[in-house]
Amino acid sequence: MAVSQSSQDYLQGLFGQSGRTAVVTGASSGLGAEMARALVSAGAHVIAVARREHRLDALRDGAGGLAGTVTTCVADLGTDAGIDAVAGAVRDRSGCDVLVANAGTAEVGNVESMDDESFSRVMALNLNAQWRLAKALFPALVESDAGRVINIASIHGILAPVRPGLAAYAASKHALVGLTRTQAVEWAKHGITVNAIAPGYFPTEMTAELLASRAAKRSAAVRAHGPIRSAAGARVGAPVSGLSRERLRDGHRRARRRRMVGLVGHSGFLLFACF
Repeated sequence: MAVSQSSQDYLQGLFGQSGRTAVVTGASSGLGAEMARALVSAGAHVIAVARREHRLDALRDGAGGLAGTVTTCVADLGTDAGIDAVAGAVRDRSGCDVLVANAGTAEVGNVESMDDESFSRVMALNLNAQWRLAKALFPALVESDAGRVINIASIHGILAPVRPGLAAYAASKHALVGLTRTQAVEWAKHGITVNAIAPGYFPTEMTAELLASRAAKRSAAVRAHGPIRSAAGARVGAPVSGLSRERLRDGHRRARRRRMVGLVGHSGFLLFACF
C-alpha cells in the first residue's frame, strides 16, 4: 500500500535525521555497519569510524543513493591518536549531534586464568575508550542542543554470561551500563540524552565461531539471549534511529527536567531509556 506524502512527512518529522551528524564507531562490519546504514537511510551524515579502511570505503560506496551521506575516519580508539582523529573529523563537519559508541572487543579467559594484559585490553576498548570519546565529543554534543549518545552494551552487561570465558567482556559491559546511567543523569541538564542498547546474539564476526558450534545451536540459554538471525538493517537500526532523533516525546527540553533511567524490552535488545 502506498504511503501518502503527508504520512512520509510525519514519519520524517518523528524519525528523520536530515541535517544531523552522527558518529558511529565500530562501523566496518556487523551491528555497527547496519546502524550506520540505518542512520544514513534516515538522512543523517554519518562519520563512520573503524580501523579497517577498506571496509569503511565499502560502507561509504554502498550508501550512494540513500538520503544521507558517509565520510570515513580510520582510527584505533584504543590510542590517543584515534580519539584525536575522531574529534578532528567532527570539527571538520562543524559539529556532532549523535554518538553511537559501538566499538568493542572480546577475549576469552576464565576469571582465574586470564592474564592481566588480555583483561586490560578488553576494558580499555569496551569501557575506557567509550568514556574518552564521549568526553572528547561532549562540547559538540552540547552545542547541538539535541545531543544523543547511544552506548552499545550487551546482554552480558545485564545478565550472567551463558558460556564460560567471558569474564573481561561481561565486566566491561556491566561497567558501560553503569557509565551510561551516570552520563544520563549528569548530561541531562545539557539537553543530551544517553541510552544503552544491550543486544543479544546476532551473527557477526565476533560471534560467528560461537554460533556455528553445535553446542550453541542446542543451547536454550544462547537462543534466549538473542534471535540468532542476521543483523538486518531494519531490526538493528530501528532502536538507534528512534533514540537518536532530534525530538524525543515532547522534545529534548523534557530531558533537561527528567532524569529517569528505565529498562525497556525491544525485539532482541534491551534499551536503557532516558527520555
